[in-house]
Amino acid sequence: MTHERAPMTRRARIQAVLRGAEPDRPPISLWRHFPGQDETAAGLAEATVAFQRRYDSDLIKLMPTGMYPVIDYGVRVVPSGDAIGTTRFASGPIHGPDDWGRLPDVSPADRTLGAQVEAVRLVRAAVGPETPLVQTIFSPLTMAVKLAGGVPTVTEAAERHEPLLRAALSKMADDVIAFGRACLDAGADGFFFATQLAARGALPEGLYRRLGVPYDLQVLHALRGGAWCTILHLHGLQPMFELADEYPVDAANWHDRDTPPSLADARRLTGRALAAGIARSGVVAKGRPEDAAAEVRDAVRQTGGRVIVAPGCVIPYQAPPENLLAARHAVDRPSGS
Repeated sequence: MTHERAPMTRRARIQAVLRGAEPDRPPISLWRHFPGQDETAAGLAEATVAFQRRYDSDLIKLMPTGMYPVIDYGVRVVPSGDAIGTTRFASGPIHGPDDWGRLPDVSPADRTLGAQVEAVRLVRAAVGPETPLVQTIFSPLTMAVKLAGGVPTVTEAAERHEPLLRAALSKMADDVIAFGRACLDAGADGFFFATQLAARGALPEGLYRRLGVPYDLQVLHALRGGAWCTILHLHGLQPMFELADEYPVDAANWHDRDTPPSLADARRLTGRALAAGIARSGVVAKGRPEDAAAEVRDAVRQTGGRVIVAPGCVIPYQAPPENLLAARHAVDRPSGS
């Protein structure tokens, strides 16, 4: 005689996967940007809650524009105009090496950072305590590239003016920590810690080890005590996947459909939980609903169901709703029956 497992709450389901236990069904999280709506805390919160009520994710990842952490330092942004729906660099405060030492003080209590803290508070109030909620934060070296408008300015600073760049990275790490603590106080359960440079070929050899890893660890260790769900996002091709075990995080997220390791291989490479399985610009954006469902079921098959099915990066904001719904419902019937 078989017995059906009692349904878990979203929080219990995510916690089960993070500790390596078997959930009642594989959890899933879907996320996309909300261009235009993300310009205010109320707009982002309203869009996030509406998206959650439509697709019923087990975990909510807040989706501020990807440039948000450097706007208060003096970066001006414009709409990206791409399928992702975020913003891009237009101008910024770094015009010479000395500018790395002149970054203004920023606070999670006001301006852009304050709005993102308020978005956490509003979403938490709307969805209640049982839905895990993570805020997106970025590695300090990734923030430096956003601040400078590109990798070349940062690599030049690393080669010729490393003490000035290190001072800026230390300040940005402190600012991320203050922002993260404010988000935890507002109701976040943890973070989606994104590094867009921890990939082989993204920077000169050894640079991420020298100027990325130390400041990543500074942030992650400082926020670890208050967060029970921190997901490391390794952006790009040929990620430094070994960081998943080196960093104090709970899960790893990467472009598993576009670059090694596969989900199946990742199970052998790390003791962390896995959060991946959906190609950001693949069938969920361009295929049929049945294709989106099949991709989710393949992710479940590769991992034995011990996975948070999730995008390898951001789903295009115009992905067909019927595909997102098919992906979401596939975890309810992971065998396809």
